[in-house]
Amino acid sequence: MLRLTTILFSLLLISQCYGRTAVFEDDSTQNAVSRVLEFTFLLKYEAALATIDQLELELPDHPITAVLRAGVLYCRMLDHEDLEDFDEFERQYDLAWDATEKLKKEGEIAEADLYFGTLLGFRALLHQRQGKWWPAVRVGIKAYKYMKSCLEEDSTLSDAHLGVGTYKYWRSRATDFINWLPFIPDQKDEGIALIYRAMEEGLLGREIARSTLAWTLIDADRPLEAVQLSIEGLKIYPGSRFYLWTLADGYYKMGHLEYAGQVYKQIWDSIHPLERNNHYNELGICKKMGYIYLGLNNPEEALKWINQGLSFQLDDEVKERRKKTLKTLKDLKKIAEERLANSRGTEKD
Repeated sequence: MLRLTTILFSLLLISQCYGRTAVFEDDSTQNAVSRVLEFTFLLKYEAALATIDQLELELPDHPITAVLRAGVLYCRMLDHEDLEDFDEFERQYDLAWDATEKLKKEGEIAEADLYFGTLLGFRALLHQRQGKWWPAVRVGIKAYKYMKSCLEEDSTLSDAHLGVGTYKYWRSRATDFINWLPFIPDQKDEGIALIYRAMEEGLLGREIARSTLAWTLIDADRPLEAVQLSIEGLKIYPGSRFYLWTLADGYYKMGHLEYAGQVYKQIWDSIHPLERNNHYNELGICKKMGYIYLGLNNPEEALKWINQGLSFQLDDEVKERRKKTLKTLKDLKKIAEERLANSRGTEKD
């Protein structure tokens, strides 16, 4: 889900920057892009894609439509943790890249740099998904440079601080083990401040900034703030898994196990009936629920969730990606069975 919010912040930057060019001065166009983002946040992907189809009638051959389609398709793949939309995503990616090159030749430098940065961000995430970490880092740095270039072209684009802030935080986070060296500054606090600024000053992307900030604050050991942001987000987008995941993880990190369990159950109820479901996310929930109910001294309920996780029929890709989770579930099962046996033995005595 963290990758999912990273994709969404790229879409947010697009919506804000293109409003500064002549082709995007029309209010109806800006409203259409805003609806695409809202539908995506509400997990209504078909509605988002249909809105893009309508937008293309107004802006034929412009890169924004292909960029948005690529973003929505990737969000859907990330939400479902699969690659079912990969071929169409690749087609839209290529169309967007070609159209952006044309746009840059026409003199729209800042806007083109923004689209290039967004597309490279998609590519970096794809490398990460495939376990190609060094290619992901190299492409990710290129994407950041394009985003930074967009901000340098127009410093009033407050939404763009989200991209810069996210990069600064996670770059520092990734190098924590050597940040004591004088030539590698710790920019985590600066990164968080920039994301806050994007949330408070942005025009069209405040909610995307809020979601990204919630994930970042959880990582930064500031879960209370993440919980507050998640509750605010759910008031606007009821049932959105973007905010349910951060709310559950925030409660869990705070040690509020009962609240965390209730929210994880809500997410489970949201994804379990889906026809498009490879059980990747459910495995993560089963593991969390195992920990939660063991922490609440309820090994019987913990064992139900653990056994549910171990009962799924998984394809080879999910088995490989969830190898550690499956091992953890097996370990938790032994612990739960031992505790359950001990508690029953105590009752007999």
